Amino acid sequence: GETMYWPAVPKPLLLDFLRACARYKIKATLDVHTLPGATSLGTFNGIFPKKPLFWLYDNPEDPEKDVGRTLLRDLLSWIESLIDLDNEAFQGIGAITPMNEPGHLAGLFGPGAPIPNQKSFLPPLPKDVAEEYLAKVNQNVEDSPSFKAVPDGNHLRSLLWQDQAVAAFRDSKLPEQGIDILVNVHESILVPPLVPDDPKDSGGRHPEGTTLFLAWWRGITTAEERATWAVLDMHHYHAWDSQCQGAVDGPPSGRYTCGDLKAMNKVLGQCTSWATMFREIADAQLGESEQPARLVSGEFSASTHHSVRHSCLDVTTLHASYTQQVEKAEAAGVDLYWWGWKMPYGGTFRRAWSFKHFLYLMDVDGFTKPDETDIPCGV
Repeated sequence: GETMYWPAVPKPLLLDFLRACARYKIKATLDVHTLPGATSLGTFNGIFPKKPLFWLYDNPEDPEKDVGRTLLRDLLSWIESLIDLDNEAFQGIGAITPMNEPGHLAGLFGPGAPIPNQKSFLPPLPKDVAEEYLAKVNQNVEDSPSFKAVPDGNHLRSLLWQDQAVAAFRDSKLPEQGIDILVNVHESILVPPLVPDDPKDSGGRHPEGTTLFLAWWRGITTAEERATWAVLDMHHYHAWDSQCQGAVDGPPSGRYTCGDLKAMNKVLGQCTSWATMFREIADAQLGESEQPARLVSGEFSASTHHSVRHSCLDVTTLHASYTQQVEKAEAAGVDLYWWGWKMPYGGTFRRAWSFKHFLYLMDVDGFTKPDETDIPCGV
């Protein structure tokens, strides 16, 4: 096959960054955004537009030789080594994400999917492995009438990998050192027959997919872990969901036209209730009240559309998109992480995606300059 060169982040650069975080009392999340061969479809996967290969070489039956699991163990060991070798850098770490959006868009392929005749890049587990895993994650489904069972399907391969990542983290020194693990899941991994009613949800909230993931989360973690270091992370963007989009040219490009405050607030009211739903489903599937599970949306923005040709760029709409998402999430106990701090070469894209530029637009004290650079792109 074709030789692919995989770039890596230089450790000295990362250590300098972590030390700076520690000096300013900031905690960084080390997010493994992709792995060799690519774990998802999308421009962020490292080999785009080529087809992801990571899962074709996934070997849960021999984890000691499996490439992905070996890399994760090595990462955990390196972080542990910093406790003694570079404690200042270690103090800059708050969490790790072992895999970003695992299997993203795998639900597009296979029977019942939009592309039914093309094999998914996320193959099913061997039958005996899948049966054993389903027995594990569904072992307590009879404990409450609200509990749902995790169904069979190709998604189990990704969920098993994540489960074993949690187990490796659990066995490390990191939980006792106050480090969290943010386990990211994405509804696009599920084929439509598993979540038939999700497309009908007026708020683009994916309640069936969310229920499935929380049922799985119940089966692989304890209540104490979920209240302390094990954090479930679901990314949520209005920009990528047709039910939540606003557009300068209005419908059908978006559900509301930029500047139409009545229509905008109606849509935002429906779509920002996602955080409330996330918490309610977590309570129903995890059966917890005294120690609520920690929930995160590790990526969000103020953007109303993924295309800047359609996206609302006026300050009024951007402010409403941001504040209404934050208020609903805070009320539900769901932490939010903005997509990116700065992107000086992002052009118009910066208004809703660069937090530094967004704060400038909102006239926040201390942000008197736009997110830009004097260095030309390409130099």
